[in-house]
Amino acid sequence: MKEKRSMIEKSTTKEKKSTTKEKSSTKEIIEQVALELFSKKGYKAVSIRDIGKQVGIKESSIYYHFVNKQAIMDSLLQKIDIHIERMKDNFETEFVKINDIPEAAMCEVAIGIMKYYFMNPYVYKMLSVLSIEQMSDKKAYETYQRLVFEVPLLQQERVFKVMIEKGCVKPNNPRVLAQEYYAVIYFAFQKNCVGYEVTEEKINIACEEIRNNVGDIYRKMVII
Repeated sequence: MKEKRSMIEKSTTKEKKSTTKEKSSTKEIIEQVALELFSKKGYKAVSIRDIGKQVGIKESSIYYHFVNKQAIMDSLLQKIDIHIERMKDNFETEFVKINDIPEAAMCEVAIGIMKYYFMNPYVYKMLSVLSIEQMSDKKAYETYQRLVFEVPLLQQERVFKVMIEKGCVKPNNPRVLAQEYYAVIYFAFQKNCVGYEVTEEKINIACEEIRNNVGDIYRKMVII
């Protein structure tokens, strides 16, 4: 009897784990599809029915995972917050630990911000969603401001402050240096990588523009 009970318990546990995994997988697919639709049409233009149709499940099945469409959006916003925190940690770790920053390294870091932050598929789609929704939704506006301006600029200001203290950069206002540096990255991204058709050629053009302009900034501010 004990052996039979143990087998039943193991079987039940296995089934529960399988169900949980399946539920998690379906939930992630719903989020991915919703993000894709939101980024192309805007949050308000997409219905639960639209999402269910693309996922290949009934509208009622979505409510098993999310109470409503706003809950899907909230989950997406929560994930972007996690991504922001990771970006903050990675950026500071990789940049500040260097005592002497050569021109090529500074340029590559700037290109990396565009390619691996802005062009990250999840971030890129969320930026598209938020750029639309920030016009009418306060939370979307605040997230967009934090994602695009507040966090990157604050991180870069701290980095330039450390560089000045270490004697790598001429004494200057670190906030101004951060804005000059970031403006080059953001301008190249918006000019070449946002819009109807983004090609590899345009991304390469953006990288080259960043390399040239950051190189110019470097030569003006670094102590030789």
